Amino acid sequence: MPTETDEFKHESLQDCESIVKYLSAISDGFQNGQLMLANGDDREMVIRPTGLLKLDLKARRKDGRIKLSVKVSWKEQGPQEEIDATPLTIAHGND
Repeated sequence: MPTETDEFKHESLQDCESIVKYLSAISDGFQNGQLMLANGDDREMVIRPTGLLKLDLKARRKDGRIKLSVKVSWKEQGPQEEIDATPLTIAHGND
């Protein structure tokens, strides 16, 4: 069965304010049903989240370094997976 692969990747150092803007743009894209990703080197990808989406959130602290990974995945076509009703709490603090 043939598969189609298309990939977009971006990695850079950013300040907190820039990250907030990127996350806000991603949020807007999910609300509008379409995200357009582009780099200055003519790489571009348009994705359209639909149906049930899988959220994979991981946080790790090791040797003074912290890593937060957020992964969202979904199937473009075909049967949808069952929803997981496990509650997730994300809060911000003023520590």
